[in-house]
Amino acid sequence: MNASIVDVLIENIKTDQEFLQEVVVKIEETKSEKQSIVNRLKEQQKDISTLLKYADEKQREKIESLGFDFSESSRGINTVASVALDIIIKAKDNNMLNGDLFESYVKTFKNKNDAVNYTEFNIKCRSLFNTQRLLRKKGTDPKSSRTDIISLNGRVLPKQEPVTKKK
Repeated sequence: MNASIVDVLIENIKTDQEFLQEVVVKIEETKSEKQSIVNRLKEQQKDISTLLKYADEKQREKIESLGFDFSESSRGINTVASVALDIIIKAKDNNMLNGDLFESYVKTFKNKNDAVNYTEFNIKCRSLFNTQRLLRKKGTDPKSSRTDIISLNGRVLPKQEPVTKKK
């Protein structure tokens, strides 16, 4: 049987079209697998950003080496909220009155006029409560938020010194 060059070309096209269909199916399956993995990573990033406050420095370094970025812009925390969170973390028992928290925030500025006012401070800190990084308990004066008790959700574990056995 003498196949003409046209017949050979037609067979090559048919074969390549079949290969292309197989590859398209594999690509779609791979895209689906990729999306599944991406979704899991997004969930894990949400989990790790919530639990990051419990991580020690070595664990934070490991997390960052995995490619997670927890700078304030990626965490969704504005600079006012970031300063407030740092103040609460450093505060005794990780809680303080809202008025005292605001005053501590203002003290972080050399020029007090650079600080936002009390109302704006509370608005900018709202993300900390919405994400449950901080908790608010109504204070003694129901008409004022200055007496509200602001506390860290969870607790920061102190760095432990190695235990040495007594002889």
